[in-house]
Amino acid sequence: MFICPVGVCIYMGEAASTYNPEEVTDDKVLRVSKSSMIQYNMCPRQYWWNKIALPDLRIPSSDAAIRGSAIHQVMEDALRDISDDTKLALSHGGLPASSWPDDEWEKTFHAHAIAQDVELDDGVDALQQILSSIIEDWGELEIVELEDKHEIPYTVEWTHEGGTGRTDCVLVGMVDGLFRMPNGNLVVVELKTGSANNGKLSRTRKELCYYRKLLMLKGYDAPTHFLTIFPDAEDPRFLTQMMNKKKTEIYMGETKGLAVLEPVGTRSINAMENTLSNSVKGIISQEWPIKWNEYFCTQWCEFHLSCNEELLGVNDDD
Repeated sequence: MFICPVGVCIYMGEAASTYNPEEVTDDKVLRVSKSSMIQYNMCPRQYWWNKIALPDLRIPSSDAAIRGSAIHQVMEDALRDISDDTKLALSHGGLPASSWPDDEWEKTFHAHAIAQDVELDDGVDALQQILSSIIEDWGELEIVELEDKHEIPYTVEWTHEGGTGRTDCVLVGMVDGLFRMPNGNLVVVELKTGSANNGKLSRTRKELCYYRKLLMLKGYDAPTHFLTIFPDAEDPRFLTQMMNKKKTEIYMGETKGLAVLEPVGTRSINAMENTLSNSVKGIISQEWPIKWNEYFCTQWCEFHLSCNEELLGVNDDD
């Protein structure tokens, strides 16, 4: 165990990346993930702490993060368990999913929930109910990918005052799911545990646009829709907002949870492309400014004490 400058306990682990902008060599390529892109956009200094200053340090996962990972695993295991191994088209004994015995979904999900130690979690029930609602509406569901990892070489173009630049990177990511609708359209799927609101959905769209880009670089046709599943959603205001949105379908659990199916928007794509370009440019240029926000920094960043001291000039020689 190690005590970092901000006074929290973090653990040693394998470095997340071999890239350091101060030590660029042919075998050290910038690896960009959805998380690192968004982290740099949120606060370049936090990215610097995590990827440059202390790349080998690991912070213990919160209970919420552990639960989120477990429910992700339940969805993956349950869908694989009831799917055809070759096509991953949902079926049960040759019957379409809509013809399964009423309790088949529930039994399958509960078995995997027990394996992940979340058997009493009502979010698992809501997830199963939401997926059942989707299958009932669509009639059938083809699962093209589930939790597949991607690493794709890509050249990011960015602009600066002197003109333009190009940086060879590797885009990496693991997509929660890629579904195919009966009409052939591809749908990028993201599972989000915890509270649900419009702001969270907006941020998730940027993540989904990143995954959409990965899938297209891999050779898939352009996905036309995003499906964001919120098994813990309970806020009636969010439900009302989604119900009033045009071109949006919602699928609900019995007592909580909902999923939002919406067409891919040009605005979201452009926002993601700008974030990717600006993040790569900032990393290459070694720009690490602090983006201070009293609430988010103190609540969600392990390094906020160090940044706060710097902003207050506590360590200045003067």
